[in-house]
Amino acid sequence: MTSRARRLIAVATLALGALAVVAHAPALRMIGRALVVEDPLAKADAIVVVAGGTPTREDAAAALYREGLAPEVVLSNHFTPERVRELIALGARRLDFQGEARVVLEKRGVPPQAIVALPVPVKTTEAELAVVGETARSRGWRRIILVTSAQHSRRVRLVWSREAPAGIEGLVRAVREDDFLDGDWWRKRRQAEAVLHEYLGLAAIYLGISPYLK
Repeated sequence: MTSRARRLIAVATLALGALAVVAHAPALRMIGRALVVEDPLAKADAIVVVAGGTPTREDAAAALYREGLAPEVVLSNHFTPERVRELIALGARRLDFQGEARVVLEKRGVPPQAIVALPVPVKTTEAELAVVGETARSRGWRRIILVTSAQHSRRVRLVWSREAPAGIEGLVRAVREDDFLDGDWWRKRRQAEAVLHEYLGLAAIYLGISPYLK
């Protein structure tokens, strides 16, 4: 086969691939949107910033606080990896993840006394919401608002339904961190990785292979 023929085959393959993506764009958008859930908001005992997505989730949580939807905002202690701890020790970075989230909340109008910083380090959503649930139970909370990204919202609702202590309602607030809902997520590496991660996480829960679920 000549080099010209190989180039023509390569171009044709790319063209067919592009056509397949365009033709399946509506289905791919549905796959992304299937990850997104949200509950009607009501007054609650606390607003929980699900770890990750700083500063967008903190911005949304602070806005809900300013609207008077809850008197306290909860920050998880998102596990700080060794590389970040080393940067803090060297003075190249000032705060860990929880510290950065606290600064954003305070800059957005949440007073320090209204911030509940959880001490237990967590690595996964399952572990995080288990700690949140125990905190809610110990403080006598009956309803909380869980603030997370749009693509993470379905898994948060599912995990909370399994981890929540009896009688504590969790309302999910989906934050539009980017153009995930309106854009072509499969064309953007970070969004595509997030979608894959969420579906793998959901599969692990439904198949019962997550080590963090009871």
